[in-house]
Amino acid sequence: MLERTSDKSWEQVRQAHPHQWVVIEALRSHSNASKRIVDAIEVIDTFDDSEKALREYLRLHKQDRSKELYVAHTDKEALDITEQKWLGIRPA
Repeated sequence: MLERTSDKSWEQVRQAHPHQWVVIEALRSHSNASKRIVDAIEVIDTFDDSEKALREYLRLHKQDRSKELYVAHTDKEALDITEQKWLGIRPA
């Protein structure tokens, strides 16, 4: 597990963790035209493998669904997060 570094931009995360999968928490974010714009990020952990990153994301999401968590690869120049409308009932 990484020492957590809070309040970073996506570009700062990319520079600090090149060519890595990252599990991140959005500390500050907003919506614009069905996109989620993340203004400040905390890196939770980094991984060489996407499956390990996804497993960590799922574990953390199960612990606390109120946190805005994402898995992304730092080779991407920008976070492209499309909001999804949920229909139906969510499990508790």
